[in-house]
Amino acid sequence: MKLVSFKECNEIKIGIVVNDIVYDLRKAYALYLKKQGDTLAEKIAAVRIPGDMVKLIEGGEKAYKAATEAYGYILDMGNRVEKELEGKKLEDVKLAAPLIPRTIICGGANFYDHLDETKRSKPEEVEFFLKSPLCVVGPGETVEHEPKVTHKYDYEVELGIIIKKPGRFIPVEEAFDYIFGYTIFNDISARSRQVIPWSKDNFQLRFGEGKNYDTGAPVGPWIITTDELVDVSNLQLKTLVSGELRQNNNTKNLIWNVPNLVSYYSQFMTLQPGFLIASGTPGGPALGSDVELGADPYERKDGVKRGGYMKPGDVMVLEIEGIGQLVNPIDRVR
Repeated sequence: MKLVSFKECNEIKIGIVVNDIVYDLRKAYALYLKKQGDTLAEKIAAVRIPGDMVKLIEGGEKAYKAATEAYGYILDMGNRVEKELEGKKLEDVKLAAPLIPRTIICGGANFYDHLDETKRSKPEEVEFFLKSPLCVVGPGETVEHEPKVTHKYDYEVELGIIIKKPGRFIPVEEAFDYIFGYTIFNDISARSRQVIPWSKDNFQLRFGEGKNYDTGAPVGPWIITTDELVDVSNLQLKTLVSGELRQNNNTKNLIWNVPNLVSYYSQFMTLQPGFLIASGTPGGPALGSDVELGADPYERKDGVKRGGYMKPGDVMVLEIEGIGQLVNPIDRVR
């Protein structure tokens, strides 16, 4: 399933996208229940299909079953579905972030090309830091270019892994049982705050200041559930900044793959429904070309252009195969 959050009449609703048409998931489920003869269809649908994606995920198997039944109803309706459900074309719907995660767990240093360009060796374990859910914005929303924060705003395409149920000390071989679905995550970074040069060859990393600020975490455009995106071991990731290819890699090149990430983080905290785990970014962000911050911008042969930090008016297009595109402009907003 392709699940979205969308804005309608100043209210956030959960939708499902079928053939580029967005349908209200709660309404579809209520109609399904009515077809089964249920006289409390609207009340049951309001409980099973809340207006918040995290609450839907927290609803567990019952909520997921309701969503799949609504999806099946839409498919069964065929050509009649437009009249009954009044779906809207995707381009006519204002999408919000598909979810505001309960917390965002980020991993760095997880692609060799990013390590190479920043002249770092492979760490023994995944880098581990948190990003505030208050930073999240949705597809199409403007990312703030605020000089008081930094003059070095950077982009990072990452696979977002959405957790569906609580888990602690999760074995690698069981990790996929804890995943609800996947989205695109842009871990925008304030590099002048994150990487502090102490000397020519000595740098301090500050993930708090460098990663947490308003609008610094675009998420979307939707969540692809695991029943639709079964294999995430070979997905192409790309970033274009104002039409120029800046990142290009594949999840097959992750140093620690998806199940290893889930298992690793569960050692430290009980993963909860609605957590978002970010995979780490491949090489190509502006940091990889910043010699002032210790980078070694080697020449690439895959079409990636070495470029500087983002400017007001730039547009970021992040793409992950099997999911879609997350598009956000960056500009002054004050």
